[in-house]
Amino acid sequence: MKGGLWFVNMINRVFFILSLIFLSACQNEIAEIKAVTDYFNYPIQSVENADYLYSESAKKSTRLQAPLLERYFNDTSQIVAPKGFKMTFYSKLGQVDAWLVGNHGEFWEKSGVFHAQGKVKMENTEGESMTTEKVVFYRDSDLIKTDDWVTIQTKTGTLYGKGLISNSAFTEYQILRPTGQLNISEP
Repeated sequence: MKGGLWFVNMINRVFFILSLIFLSACQNEIAEIKAVTDYFNYPIQSVENADYLYSESAKKSTRLQAPLLERYFNDTSQIVAPKGFKMTFYSKLGQVDAWLVGNHGEFWEKSGVFHAQGKVKMENTEGESMTTEKVVFYRDSDLIKTDDWVTIQTKTGTLYGKGLISNSAFTEYQILRPTGQLNISEP
């Protein structure tokens, strides 16, 4: 009987171990199946060398260029530029006002908000430029905003600070918390 009891205990242990393996395998398979079948995780459209021109009242307002654009259909309906982008802003007269470039961009179509990240740089036609790590562009209000550190290069010097609010032409901007020294010459 001792040999039979040992055999039953061994079968119970093997069954227990196999059950654990099976259950953990099922959890991984369910996660893998969900990742494969969840259409929210995959783009419904991909465009290489994309060049989109957006207009308002039949006048061009912005142009988005990217080596790759992916459109996702979900609650926010996003267009993602995972390999970088260049966005050009136009005046009401159709003239180029400024450029915005970055390593990654996401345009949320329903809210009209564009998020730029990774070595973000903005430059206007006057030669002024701003660098930071991320900005948000609100299309409806023509507002660009960041809470990150910014460096602004002007014709007369360099400005530093944390946080910025600007128009899309980058002609009217405000550093929310300026830092560093400013040299002011007397008239």
